[in-house]
Amino acid sequence: MRSRALCLLCPLLMAILLPGLSMAQESEAETQAEVQIESQTKPQTEQVLGTWLKTGVNIDGQRVTDRLVIESAGLEGKFHFRYQQVTQGEDEIALGEGEGVISAGGRKYVVMDVERMRVLKPEDEATDWDTSQFSVVAQIIGDRMHSTGGMDSKGGVWTRENTTAPVVTADKLEMLAPLLGTYTGEHEDPGSKGYGVAAGTNRIVTTHRLSPSGKLVIGEWTSTPKGGTADDAFEVRAVCSYSPTEKAIIVDYHSSTGVSMRGKIVAMQKRKMLWERKGDSPAGAIHEYCLFDFSEPGKFAHTIVNRTVDGIRVPSEEGITITLNKQE
Repeated sequence: MRSRALCLLCPLLMAILLPGLSMAQESEAETQAEVQIESQTKPQTEQVLGTWLKTGVNIDGQRVTDRLVIESAGLEGKFHFRYQQVTQGEDEIALGEGEGVISAGGRKYVVMDVERMRVLKPEDEATDWDTSQFSVVAQIIGDRMHSTGGMDSKGGVWTRENTTAPVVTADKLEMLAPLLGTYTGEHEDPGSKGYGVAAGTNRIVTTHRLSPSGKLVIGEWTSTPKGGTADDAFEVRAVCSYSPTEKAIIVDYHSSTGVSMRGKIVAMQKRKMLWERKGDSPAGAIHEYCLFDFSEPGKFAHTIVNRTVDGIRVPSEEGITITLNKQE
């Protein structure tokens, strides 16, 4: 009987403690190099109390909504939770509850040790109370609860019910401030098979601006051959944004030569940004690391640190720096 109860409780435990690998199949956690923690007026052990929601898709492609209510159980450090999962197109819901102990994990984290649980619905799978050895580490940032069952596991993000706070705020893009504005210059381009760019001297103009909300950066890059016209130009259009899933600034862009890429900032130091970009081109799959360097005032130095096309390195296109000047 005990082994059957554990089998029924395991999916419920996975959904609550490991949202990134749960029945809802939602993955919203990757490590971020630097996380800005907004000031909190209550300790994390109090902020974790309340009603939390998470949505995702199950293995059958159905939309799933998880609802988790965490309440104080009266005694100091004790908590009670009630868990509900509703699957789109199905009348029956999954329902369970549990109890445990909450403790502070330093100033920024809270640890919830689940001591016992039981399944309430579906009724034919209901169980008696059974002991649990599961724990979850959580951090509350605004109206989001970031949780994981272990530092070696993917986690998930829950949203406080009825919140009106935006998921993304404009301050997430502040690190892109040096990129804003217009930079121009000439460059002796050796050419790129991956990007479909011919060798020769090019006049480059690149402009980046914030959207009205401040939550997007829209960029343009135009490289025109010397003596050429707009019809001969190599053009790129890009959109930068903050991804709550990856917890990083990402970029999507397309070129006039048939290249489509997605990238993200993987390292940043002072006024330098290292982007990892992956995508497709008529020449094959591209994977590259590109450094944006604004350390010299009024200058934008653009360097391809590493590039492969279909997994093969292209040394002739690496280590080449394009230096542009900011226009006032």
